Amino acid sequence: CYCVLKKNSVDLCLVILQLLNLPLIKVLHLLTVFLKLRDDSTNSILHTDKYSELETCIAMNSTLLEMKLQFKMNNNPIANQKIVTNVINGVTKNKTITSFSLEVDADSSPLSEGTIEHLLKENHTLQTLKLN
Repeated sequence: CYCVLKKNSVDLCLVILQLLNLPLIKVLHLLTVFLKLRDDSTNSILHTDKYSELETCIAMNSTLLEMKLQFKMNNNPIANQKIVTNVINGVTKNKTITSFSLEVDADSSPLSEGTIEHLLKENHTLQTLKLN
C-alpha cells in the first residue's frame, strides 16, 4: 500500500490503523505532506487508547514485511511524540517486519528517550533500518 496524505486535518493514528487493517498488507509506505494533526485533546470521541491500539496493531501484524513512514508535521508535538513512539514500540515487538524506515520533519524531536535503544536491543528481525 502506497499512500500520500496532503494538506488535510486528519487523525494520523487512526489513518495508520485503518491502513494496517487492510487484509494481507505486506508493504506500507505512507507520506504526509503539510499535514495538520487533529488535536485529540479537544475531541472527546478520540481517546489516548488509540495510540496503544496502534502499537499493538503493528506488533501483532503477521503479514507486514516493510514499513516506510515519512511525516512532515509540526502543529501538535504531543500527538507527534505519541504516534512516533508507539509506531517504534510496535515495530520493536513485531516479528515479521524486516525493513523499517521512519523520517520525521517536525519542529521538535518526537522521540521519547530510550525508544531507539529499545528497538535496537529487542528487535532481531530487522534487516534494514533507516531513521531520520
